[in-house]
Amino acid sequence: MSVSKDQILSELRRVKGPELEGNIVDLGLVSEILQKDDRVYFSITVPPEKAEELEPLRQAAQKVVSEIDGIAGATAVLTAEAQPGTASPNQGSPVSGGVQDSPRVAEARARMPGQTNGAHANGQQQQQAPQAGAGAKTDGMPNVKHLIAVASGKGGVGKSTTTVNLALGLQAIGLKVGILDADIFGPSQPRLLGITGRPTAVDGKIVNPLSGYGLKVMSMGFLVEEGQPIVWRGPMVVQALHQMLFQVAWGELDVVLIDMPPGTGDVQLTMAQQVPLSGAVIVSTPQDLALIDARKGLAMFEQVNVPVLGMVENMSTFVCPKCGEESFIFGEGGARIEAQKLSVPFLGGVPLHMDIREKSDNGQPITATAPDNPHSQIYRDIAARVWSEVEKATGHGVAPPKLDLAEDGKSLDVTFEDGRAYSLTAEMLRVMSPSAEVQGHSADQRVTVPKKRNVGITQLQPVGNYAVKIHFDDGHNTGLYAWNYLELLGEEKEERWAAYLAELEEKGYDRG
Repeated sequence: MSVSKDQILSELRRVKGPELEGNIVDLGLVSEILQKDDRVYFSITVPPEKAEELEPLRQAAQKVVSEIDGIAGATAVLTAEAQPGTASPNQGSPVSGGVQDSPRVAEARARMPGQTNGAHANGQQQQQAPQAGAGAKTDGMPNVKHLIAVASGKGGVGKSTTTVNLALGLQAIGLKVGILDADIFGPSQPRLLGITGRPTAVDGKIVNPLSGYGLKVMSMGFLVEEGQPIVWRGPMVVQALHQMLFQVAWGELDVVLIDMPPGTGDVQLTMAQQVPLSGAVIVSTPQDLALIDARKGLAMFEQVNVPVLGMVENMSTFVCPKCGEESFIFGEGGARIEAQKLSVPFLGGVPLHMDIREKSDNGQPITATAPDNPHSQIYRDIAARVWSEVEKATGHGVAPPKLDLAEDGKSLDVTFEDGRAYSLTAEMLRVMSPSAEVQGHSADQRVTVPKKRNVGITQLQPVGNYAVKIHFDDGHNTGLYAWNYLELLGEEKEERWAAYLAELEEKGYDRG
């Protein structure tokens, strides 16, 4: 049954105004009513100094709308508009349900042009936000170990495409990964992953994310039609992002990548305040104009004490598919040079190529659907470097182990810095390769590889100081074995091998 906007407003007139006089509709406090399928989203404008005490008003308004026949659920948020001469929400006033600036964010804002450090309108002490780079399971998301922001100073540099392929690259080294599409005004992840549908509710507050290629994903694109504009004020955007992070049943994940909105405004700063980031990846194209904005993005994260894990140069070069001539359309090596100047890691360059564009437009990210494509390998290499930097930033880095081939390539001896040593057979390493070809993109897609009893290792190819690519004599060489994955295989060698043998027997396969 279709519910009209007039019906929604009629029910909202039952909710008294802030001073218990009139109602929130006739007082002009309700705005921006948005309907998607059977759900309703709207905002209530309140004085910034009263946002926290008016939380019951928000709850009451949300309740009366959610109880309308034909409405499956409602989301109401408080927005605050400062009066002339008063401290703005950016200067420490609690908005959107009482969220307050942490000292590190207030300090960052104070350094920005045109900003002054305003006192809290209610005189309360600022609360310390969760510390970035903690490397532990995150507050409000107890089953997620790491949150990584993927950001750019400007739009149009390929940040979202980079995000989804980085996520799949992290998945390829054995990690459980999710994506939060935080670009409220221009969500891209549903299109990039070919995901349609709506999140289902677990209870009144928590929803299940959708899934694509084994990634758990939450996006505003699941809640509005593609191409429908979203006209929301900053505080409403922040509240929506907070809900998409902390009111989603993410499950047990090693990392959630946050596809940040472009720019360095208040939404980005507030996200850094509310979210205990393990680090940030900056995406830029090589030209000077993009690098200027990328520099601003990097500076913003540094000002709020979020570790910058490194820079990715997208559209780094173009090779003509007909003549093979290489052209540096946007300049040569700009992001690499900038990373060196700013003393942050250069994570890698991704060429401008038709395969990446076509597969992205069709909801078939190249790292997942063409794992043997050289561009997929570039993304996997960058992902492994990102993970290495995360472990360094959080104090959990694994020093490169000593690797020795034994038994004419039939086994690999791995010795870590602390003396722990493991002997891993080539057969085990091959059948448990951390590649999309073997691991698939979810548990039910994982491939049980038979007939590898006699496989051997022909080459060990170091990748930076964080992983090794192992070449096998059957031609397989797309697995990137990070040090922590080799460590995990060594520690769980007996259990994993027993599980593999059980899978072979169950499926009627043999080792050959």
